[in-house]
Amino acid sequence: MAGLRLLGAAVGALCCVSAQAADYSDAIFFGDSLSDAGSFAPVLPPGTGRFTTNPGPVWAEALGSRLGFTITPANQGGTDHAEGGARVSQRPGFPDLPPTGGATPVTSQIAAHLGANSGVADPDALYSVWAGANDIFTIAPSAASDPAAAQAYLQATAGELASEVARLAATGARHIIVWNVPDIGATPFGLSQDAAGAAGLTALSAGYNQLLEIGLAASGVPVIRLDTFGLLREVQADPARYGFADASLPACGATPALLCTTANLVVPGADQSFVFADGVHPSTAGHALLADYAFGILTAPALVSQLAEVPVRSQVALSRRLWRVTEIALSTADSGGNGAWADVEGGETEIDGTEGSPSGLAIGLDRRVSPNTLIGVALSFERSEPDWPDAGSFEAEEVALSTYLGWRRGGLSIAAHLSFASIDYETEREMRLGSATRRLEGDTDGDRAAIGIQAGYAIDLGRVHHGPLFSALLQEVSVGSFAERAADGSTSSSMTFDKQRRSATLLSVGWQAFMRAGRWTPYGSIVLSHDADGRSRQVKAATSLSPQFVEFDAAATPDGYATASLGIVGQLADGIRLGADLVSVVGSDELDDSRLSLSLQMPF
Repeated sequence: MAGLRLLGAAVGALCCVSAQAADYSDAIFFGDSLSDAGSFAPVLPPGTGRFTTNPGPVWAEALGSRLGFTITPANQGGTDHAEGGARVSQRPGFPDLPPTGGATPVTSQIAAHLGANSGVADPDALYSVWAGANDIFTIAPSAASDPAAAQAYLQATAGELASEVARLAATGARHIIVWNVPDIGATPFGLSQDAAGAAGLTALSAGYNQLLEIGLAASGVPVIRLDTFGLLREVQADPARYGFADASLPACGATPALLCTTANLVVPGADQSFVFADGVHPSTAGHALLADYAFGILTAPALVSQLAEVPVRSQVALSRRLWRVTEIALSTADSGGNGAWADVEGGETEIDGTEGSPSGLAIGLDRRVSPNTLIGVALSFERSEPDWPDAGSFEAEEVALSTYLGWRRGGLSIAAHLSFASIDYETEREMRLGSATRRLEGDTDGDRAAIGIQAGYAIDLGRVHHGPLFSALLQEVSVGSFAERAADGSTSSSMTFDKQRRSATLLSVGWQAFMRAGRWTPYGSIVLSHDADGRSRQVKAATSLSPQFVEFDAAATPDGYATASLGIVGQLADGIRLGADLVSVVGSDELDDSRLSLSLQMPF
């Protein structure tokens, strides 16, 4: 398909569209040691200061980097407010020793952030709230002797955290991550306890998570729920699959993660081969896996949004075929009779980085009902398997039924059509988790309705004819809701996607030219198009932790671009016409669509 890209490059300077903006304006973190990017580093020995295998980054830094941000502690001028030892609302921090004993509670972290920003949360920023483990550690010693008090404390604490999330939302935040706490009973610290102690820590962790979920649901605030409890259990069940040699011992031995460096590792490379740095904190590789997980969840909805974009491009191609068939049929001198045609098409598309190679077949019958008027019906099939960049692929199969009408008098021609399509989808999203690739499968169906009209006028200059083109194409695409299934039976990464609707109103203006050269007629056109509905679409998705749907931004699509085409049609014996057409979208950073088609028309 090199020729298709060559056409785009040849006329790409005719128009331009600005590059896609970042998905988030900033990344802001609240929480405890699991998200602390080094708030205590200034008062600790060089090379230490993070609760991991130093100098490795924590998940917040790793995720921020993948989103285009450099994450630094808030007390050093950055956006990471998390502090090791922080509890949800109370002091002292845990453990009550320097420096963690003086940790700022999460409620105060959020208050400080809002206070520094006039009480307003940036609606375009990504927020993360992750806390509760230190409250569990605080209450754990007395939980067995006074379970009612422990339950009441955790209920109040989980409710406070849910209220803080609601506070962020009420002040403007729209993209909020809320993690649950991991299974503390399955950490090296938990496993070092007796069986009853480990089981108690697991019960407190699960109980807190359940109470937090209840509080978040009661608040009605849509948040992105992340399941570290389930994820780390899945990793510990098969650590080798994710690239780990050990998931139960600390990489730093007896050294706490805050002070751990490569000099303290129990074996060389333990920062990459052990899940945990110390009794409860992830290693560098453990944090990288958490960042992989968060990134996979955050980017999935934009990928799935492209299920609604592929049919839009398919209809644009189908409409062009129907208009071309009508134009060629009306250009003959026949005043009546029936015609049949077939058209095969293949190409390359790229929508916001997702590449595909659509192929299709269309067949049709038409009748000249008067010297100036043609009516017809067409059946078309298209199949595409776009590849998401480093994240799997999906398959879309379409069957469309169309009826079309053409009219010509002198140099003026008008063509219109109605199309209805049924679409079958299969998805296979891939999420990288350490050295593993998790495959998440789904299937659904969809439909598309479209109406289009094109008008053109050809100025007669002898053998050469040229003139303006105008068209309007209105589409309504619907994609059914579906839930993913993990091929390995895991649950932490699976997502559910709500029904999608994509309206497209494509208004186009351009110039065409063709030349009579005996039996052959070469032609070409350049068309500028504007999609009045091409921006600001949302996709609703939910994670396995909560049935509540959250709105995510769909993949970027251009609201303006140009299309260039070159073609030729030849008159063979007995009224048979053979044609070839090459068309390409140009001047867009978000959309490439180049297609080559061959057609055959004949009377009968």
